Amino acid sequence: MINSLSIDQFASILHENVSPTAPIQSQEHLFGREKQLQQVQQALYAPGRTVFIYGDRGVGKTSLAQTVAYAHQSSKHDPILLACDPDSTFVGTMASALEQINHPSAQGTITSIYAAKVGVKGFGLDVSKTLHQDAPPKAESMASLNDVVGALIKAAAERKNEDTVIVVDEFDRISNDVEKGQFADFIKQIGDQRIPMRFVFCGVAESLQTLLGAHASCYRYIENVELRTLNWDARFEIIDNVASAFNVTLEGRSRYRIAAISDGFPHYIHRLCEHLLWAMFRDEREVDHSTIDHFRIAVAQSVLGIEQHLKHTYDQAVMKDAHGYEHVLWAVADHSDLFRNTEAIYTSYCDLIKSFDGQAEILDRPTVVSRLSALKRRPSGNILMSPRKGFYQFRESIMRGYIRLRAEEQGCELALDYAAPSRPSTDLTWRIRPARRGNFGTVAGDRRKLEYPE
Repeated sequence: MINSLSIDQFASILHENVSPTAPIQSQEHLFGREKQLQQVQQALYAPGRTVFIYGDRGVGKTSLAQTVAYAHQSSKHDPILLACDPDSTFVGTMASALEQINHPSAQGTITSIYAAKVGVKGFGLDVSKTLHQDAPPKAESMASLNDVVGALIKAAAERKNEDTVIVVDEFDRISNDVEKGQFADFIKQIGDQRIPMRFVFCGVAESLQTLLGAHASCYRYIENVELRTLNWDARFEIIDNVASAFNVTLEGRSRYRIAAISDGFPHYIHRLCEHLLWAMFRDEREVDHSTIDHFRIAVAQSVLGIEQHLKHTYDQAVMKDAHGYEHVLWAVADHSDLFRNTEAIYTSYCDLIKSFDGQAEILDRPTVVSRLSALKRRPSGNILMSPRKGFYQFRESIMRGYIRLRAEEQGCELALDYAAPSRPSTDLTWRIRPARRGNFGTVAGDRRKLEYPE
């Protein structure tokens, strides 16, 4: 247990400081995004400016968007939070926004039946009454871009032009390019007609062009915010912040492994910290310092609770014990380079197989290359892709952290090439791998002889 806390007290403190599922909405818990926060906040003050936040899935786009939305939104109302799906249309999305703007507390149709029986000198009288509250009226019928613009200007005027922020999340899921084109035209109109509302769009993409295509006329109205994975300092800030909230210390090895496994994706850091603190709380002893056993429990629990589509893709890729596939996949995830060449992957592969103390057979290089090629195909879940001949990367960057988590669960520590955090430190005594050769590859290191600070 931790500080003799009750389970309710513990859970309350824990989820004030980690948020592995729900987006973060307060700036004090959004670590490592100071520059992006400032960029978005400044853009929201600029009339006619639209913010577009893009990056890999899982890097925290929604958390950034909701944090700035709640900070900038008028205190009279909550920001408008919308999510897209493959069938979303421009008019439909804007109609949903207007419904929430015009009827922020609408609860839909409520029907209640009250029944009573009144007795008077032996006579019975049944009285029943039905109260019916109609659903709030739909947003006015809109058929064109001009209709939407007019309706938004009217809604803003009714709110006396107070600060209103509308977040449109998962924009990348819209499958129809014509609908995306209407959004692009709308973004231009936000600026041209100075619509007194602020829009923040979020989408999974490598670039803004991927999301909006060739609609060049709208780009000058957009604040372009690319979100990347967290650096080491930010990873440690999240870990140390939750430890500080409980006045406990997280064992040095566990702390660095959480940072390395996460690959800079906040989701993994929050999830591992959550399960690590639960393991400490469930300990029968009074503890103020985590142990390696707590960490192992956290890893196992994190694997069980991770997103099912990642698990499904991984299981499909390793083909249920087909010889060599899992270890080759681990080798691809064994370095901080986003994409790696065949030579570097084979070096990592041999290095990790040797660390098994002779318990696994080392495949020759042509066999490993054939495994890599197979992992790009549909039967293996298309888990890998080739940016160019001889190089490989994960189709979804967030998959790399999941693979590191699965390897850690089986006792294999990946990503030992990571350097120390960028801030100066004199207490880091663990050995790291030698520097990279050029842009790709590493000199093999001994993953068994690393020393971690306690």
